[in-house]
Amino acid sequence: MKLTGVTALFLLALIIACSGCIQITVNVPAIPGAPTPVISPTATPATGDDLPAAAITTSPTTSVNTVPASDRSKFIVPFGDLNRVGHRSFTFNYAPGGYAHEYTIRVPVNMSVYYGAQRTVVDLPSNSADPAKIREYIDTFESDPAMEELYGAVLSQLRNARYQYGGDLGEDQDLEMIVAFVQQIPNAENGSPDRRYPVEVIYDKAGDSDEKSLLLANLLAREGYDISLMVFEDVGFEEVGIRVHEEVPDSNIKVFSDGHRDYVYVDTLNKGFIGNTPANLKSEEDPGIYPVGNGTKGYGKIDYNWMIITDLNHMVDLGKITKGSVTINYWDRLGTCKWIKNSKLLLNTTCYCCDV
Repeated sequence: MKLTGVTALFLLALIIACSGCIQITVNVPAIPGAPTPVISPTATPATGDDLPAAAITTSPTTSVNTVPASDRSKFIVPFGDLNRVGHRSFTFNYAPGGYAHEYTIRVPVNMSVYYGAQRTVVDLPSNSADPAKIREYIDTFESDPAMEELYGAVLSQLRNARYQYGGDLGEDQDLEMIVAFVQQIPNAENGSPDRRYPVEVIYDKAGDSDEKSLLLANLLAREGYDISLMVFEDVGFEEVGIRVHEEVPDSNIKVFSDGHRDYVYVDTLNKGFIGNTPANLKSEEDPGIYPVGNGTKGYGKIDYNWMIITDLNHMVDLGKITKGSVTINYWDRLGTCKWIKNSKLLLNTTCYCCDV
């Protein structure tokens, strides 16, 4: 049936009147030559002050390559919005001068570096006896330009924390505070040969011994300490060594040497006095020693630590205590020595702290 002219005009007016209520979505073709937007992957769930926030920056807002082409396979390429920043808060304990204090720091993390690290695979060398491959592996974390912002952010927070309870700390206590911070990052085993980058350890708030060692070594090296990564070939461990200039009296503290410089063990998993080497590593053959950075500062409290470790080992040997049977603040040298002396457990036998 054909519409009359009047009816057709009425229907046309009705359609025009209703068209304002209809929304039409048009997919516009991409503009030739325009960059394709980069979609950031889903972040690790975060709450409270850990939620990413906008950063004030003059950097581009999309991922860019700032790494030479020859190095892109081993260095992080930031991925996503370069302006996006997340935060991670850490609370840890340290006892400078024998007084136990609690410290809290809040570390900003560039999320594009974190996402880039997740997309970058750095496998452990297949042969731990190949010094060239191990050196290349260590350099991947030491020299990556994308990591400098993270190292700087952590150290800035720790430097500010030194003044939290008034006064500055000495070089040995500065080092101990950084060690205490890394030790108290939660431990998490990683069964994969793909190592977490230090930026992942900070944002995930978790790492295994090797991963936390890489973080600690790079932080201390940037504070001017003479640091090495000690690679124990038979057990496949990477541990941190700090240089000592003083002679250590005996094997209660094991010294690891490259023939020119002496280092002592720094635990990254457990609280403990610097130099207190686990029994399984004492019995291992000397590790490969790989310096990190160009620092020159050593650790000067090793003689005091030796007295404490020697006395505690003596107590264990005599059956006076068992490992884990007493609670010790491993950063309170003065308090620990006083406890050893006042306990009289080493009465009438050799006791170094008893003479302090």
